[in-house]
Amino acid sequence: MKDIKWYKSKRKSDDLLTMVLIDDIKTYYSKETTTDQTKLYQALGNYYIRTTDFNRLLPYLGGTVFEECEKPARKNLSPL
Repeated sequence: MKDIKWYKSKRKSDDLLTMVLIDDIKTYYSKETTTDQTKLYQALGNYYIRTTDFNRLLPYLGGTVFEECEKPARKNLSPL
């Protein structure tokens, strides 16, 4: 099994972007046959993605820029 990595958005959270990212993740799951445990979170004013294959997810993110980061504290994470 691949290692799970965390990615943080460079843009701050907002309601419109939240809806867009949720739709992007839903599209990803509907088109890809994957068991990589990709999840979208919000924490400390940014979005976080936990995934094992970011390159496969990237085309579905509609241009939102994410960079690899350390796992945020669990108490701050809010799943979307």
